[in-house]
Amino acid sequence: MELFDKSKIEKEIKELPNGILTTLLDAAVSININSIAIVGGVVRDLITKSNNQDYEIIFNDLDLIIEGDTSNYVKELNKILGPERVKLIRNNKDYKTSEIEINGIKIDIAAAREETYPIPGENPKVVSSTIENDLIRRDFNINAMAIDLKENILIDLFSGLDAIYKMKIDFLHESSVLEDPTRIIRASRYSAKLGFHLSTKALKQIKDTINLWPWNWHIGDNTDMAPSALSIRLKMELELLLKSKYWKNALKNLQDWEGLKIIDSKLQNDQRLIEKISIAEKSQIEPLTALVYESKNPIYLAKRLQLNPQQIEIIEGACQLNKYLEDIKAKNLYKDWPPSKWTNILEDLNTNEFSYILEICRDNPLKEYLKSWLYNWKYIESPIKGDDLIAKGWAPGAAIGIEIKRQRMKLIDEKTIL
Repeated sequence: MELFDKSKIEKEIKELPNGILTTLLDAAVSININSIAIVGGVVRDLITKSNNQDYEIIFNDLDLIIEGDTSNYVKELNKILGPERVKLIRNNKDYKTSEIEINGIKIDIAAAREETYPIPGENPKVVSSTIENDLIRRDFNINAMAIDLKENILIDLFSGLDAIYKMKIDFLHESSVLEDPTRIIRASRYSAKLGFHLSTKALKQIKDTINLWPWNWHIGDNTDMAPSALSIRLKMELELLLKSKYWKNALKNLQDWEGLKIIDSKLQNDQRLIEKISIAEKSQIEPLTALVYESKNPIYLAKRLQLNPQQIEIIEGACQLNKYLEDIKAKNLYKDWPPSKWTNILEDLNTNEFSYILEICRDNPLKEYLKSWLYNWKYIESPIKGDDLIAKGWAPGAAIGIEIKRQRMKLIDEKTIL
């Protein structure tokens, strides 16, 4: 296997202090951890750099895998380097992972493990294992490589090195999508980010698996019963995709691969989906909220993906607004309405401001009225205040509020030419 000397790695990744990889190895050896390796994007970047010296490595964090307990390993690092240099960020006992910082550098440490999926799409069962077996459980050939820090060699069980040179992504086995359909979302993100293409075999696995729909839960069933990979973990992968600067290409990949079918058929077939999300994003709406709102049943999908309460509030408000506007358009009376009538109606709905923006981004036929209220009419205030009316002899009470509103509506109509 190809050699990757520790000092050479530190030279290529300038953020890594000299000798840090040796320290990481020494800490493992001192508590009888026999195997420790680098995994993840750094491995792909180092391989790409070795083939193309002009390639720029953008370093975010270092992913390590060990054959041992991560908590004990972090304690040993703390003992060697001192608590002022080692900061524990997070420890997950269920998945046997720890996240730390050494001199401000983020390091993710995972215990080597095997995963089995008793129920496809649900979270896997995890048991401790070897680094080689850990690589076998991963998603793609380009992610199933590791640099052994003790032997300074590349562990490559699935021809990942060759795949990187050929810029090709492949699943590790024929049940990859069945076990975890979120791998479709990750594949599109990697493809967009790296400029790689999915193999013909991988594309066929995606389409065949989705068309077969082998999961016990189906779209339309109770959202509370949806497996993790079709609900909360699916949401997490979509958030990562939509936060990426390559999200437009990634979404296009998903539509080309028919991958959005695991989310919603309307999203799969919407040729303006990327455009509408882009418009919403410019209006400070989270892309995931905009994506969900373009689905066939936005409220249902929002609950299935377990969006947060604010996102659900915005989507529910937009759905309510859309239904109301459809009724208005069907009656065809709105053309004679003055701006004050629109203002009264829209303000009585008491809907989140972003709900209006979602409908505008969707190109609602009545969007010009929504825009006029949202960016103009709602900011027009009554020319007279309560204190002014009291000074003129009005008695405090409901009548003052009615008069202030009347004066405001009068001014809105006077200032607006439709």
